[in-house]
Amino acid sequence: MKKYSRFKLGLLLAIFGMLVFPHCLQAADDPVFDEVQELVENFYVDPIDIDSLNVHSSRELMAELGDPFSKYLTAAEFEEFMGSIDGQYAGIGVYLNAQMQPEGIEISGIIEGSPAEAAGLKAGDVIIKVDQKTISGLDIDTVCQMLLGPAGTEVQLEVKSGVVHKNLTMVRQVISIPVVNSTLLGFNTAYIDIDSFSDQADQDLEKTIESCRKAGADKWIIDLRGNPGGYINTAIEMAGIFIGPQVVTVLEERDAIISYYPDQPEIQVDGPIIILIDENSASASEILSAALKDYRRAILVGSVTYGKGTVQELYPLSNGDWLKLTTARFYSPMGTAINGIGVAPDLAMNSSNMVKVAELLLSDPEDGGLGTFELLENGHGFLIDLALARSSQYWEAWGEIIDHLQFLPAYRPAGGERYNLLTPVQVLDKAALYFPNASMIGSIDNYSNGGDIVLYVSMESESGWNEDNIEMLNAETGEQVGASVEEITEHFIDVKPEADLLPGEYWVIINDGQQAEFLARIGVKQ
Repeated sequence: MKKYSRFKLGLLLAIFGMLVFPHCLQAADDPVFDEVQELVENFYVDPIDIDSLNVHSSRELMAELGDPFSKYLTAAEFEEFMGSIDGQYAGIGVYLNAQMQPEGIEISGIIEGSPAEAAGLKAGDVIIKVDQKTISGLDIDTVCQMLLGPAGTEVQLEVKSGVVHKNLTMVRQVISIPVVNSTLLGFNTAYIDIDSFSDQADQDLEKTIESCRKAGADKWIIDLRGNPGGYINTAIEMAGIFIGPQVVTVLEERDAIISYYPDQPEIQVDGPIIILIDENSASASEILSAALKDYRRAILVGSVTYGKGTVQELYPLSNGDWLKLTTARFYSPMGTAINGIGVAPDLAMNSSNMVKVAELLLSDPEDGGLGTFELLENGHGFLIDLALARSSQYWEAWGEIIDHLQFLPAYRPAGGERYNLLTPVQVLDKAALYFPNASMIGSIDNYSNGGDIVLYVSMESESGWNEDNIEMLNAETGEQVGASVEEITEHFIDVKPEADLLPGEYWVIINDGQQAEFLARIGVKQ
C-alpha cells in the first residue's frame, strides 16, 4: 500500500524529466527512434519484443503496439493535448453548434472576455468563411482546427448576423474554460458539472462545494457525462472529498501493484450523491465513479462508461516532441476491472432529462406532499415526491424512471404511516404510478377525434362535475388537454376535447378534492 506524492498521474501518469539515450543507432529521418524504443522496452505496461516487430520509425512502433492510447505527439500536438485537459486553448472564444448548416456553422455561445465577445459576435451568428476559405461542407473538427492557432496570431472571419454579412479580423488569445461549473437546484440540491480532470479541478471542486453549502445545498448531483478524463491524481483527490482517506484506485504496473490514497481532504461531503455517467465518461471519470460506487457513497445513474482502464505517462523527447505511453492498468478499490468493461450504473438509463431524473430521485419531500414513492434499485433506496413526479416539469423524467425499475415500488399516501407495495398489474398500467389513489373506471381504446367521451362515475359531486374537478392529460408528457365537461346525469359525464388529439394515450382525471380520485384511460388511434 502506498500513498502517492502530488505529481501528475493521469490519462497521463507522470511528466518525467528529459531522458538521455545513446544516438549511434538512430535512423537519419527519425532521430528519436532509439529513445522511443528504449521507453517502450522499459515502461510499456506489457513486455514487448521490439526486434520481432520489424519497425523503423517511432510512429511505426506506436502503430504496432495496437494501443489507441499510446501515441507519438509532436510539440504542437502535445500543447493542444495538454490544453484540452486543462481547459485552455488559443482561439477566439466561441462555442459551435455541432450540426453544420448549408452555408456554414452556427455560433451557439460566446465565452466571456474572449476576442469573439469583443468583436460583438453573438449566439445565432453563422460563420461563413475562415481566412477567406468557405467552410460549407466541412465537418466541425476541421472548422475548429481552422479557428485555433498560436496566441497572438490573426484569423479572418466572414460572419452572417441575421441578414447582415460582416468581415472581422480577430487576434487569437489563450482561452480558459472553467472545468467545474455548478447550479443550485430545488430541494437543497447542487448540480456540479465536471468537464475535465485538470490539474486544478480538485481545488476548484472544493471551492464549488463550499459555495454551494453556504447557499444551503446538502444533496449533490455530479455530472461526469462526456468527461474524457485527465490527471489521475486529480481524480484521487476528488474522491477523497467524498470517501475520506481510503484507497481510491489500484494500479497494476508491469512489476508492481500499488494502492493509491488521497491526501487528508480539507472538506468532507455529507448527504446523498448521484453521479451521472455515460459511454463517454472515461479514464479519471471512471476512477472517481468506481471508487464512490465501491464504497456505496454515491448512486450511479446513466449508461456503462467507456472502459478506459489504462494509465499513460508522458515522456519528453530530445527533439521537443513527446511520447504518450501506457504504463499501467487501474482497478476499482475492491479490485474490479475497468479496462474494456467500464463502470456499470446502479440505475441504467439513457435520457435527455438526466438532471431532472436525478433531482426527482433526491426529492424526498419533508411534508409528504401528495404522497411518496419508495424505490429500491441495486441496493439503493429513493424517496420520490409524488407532487413533483406528476408536475409537468418532471412528468417525463418520472415516466422514464418507471420504465427502468427492476423492483416494484411502494407508495405511502400523504399523512400515511406505512408503504403499500404496488402490484405488477398496477405498475404495467403506469397510471397508478402517477395517480396511485385513483380507481380505474374504464377505458376507450380506439377513440376517434370529434367524438364525445361518455363516462360513468359512481360518486356524486356536491358542486357538480365540471372543468374545475375534471381534467384531461397527455399520458406521455403530462400536458393538460383543453376539454369541455358536461354533466349528463348525476353519474354520467360527457368530456369533449377542444382540439384533435394526436395518437397516443390520454387520461381523464376526476377528483372533486374531497373524495377518492377516478381515472379513465383514452387511447387515440394511429
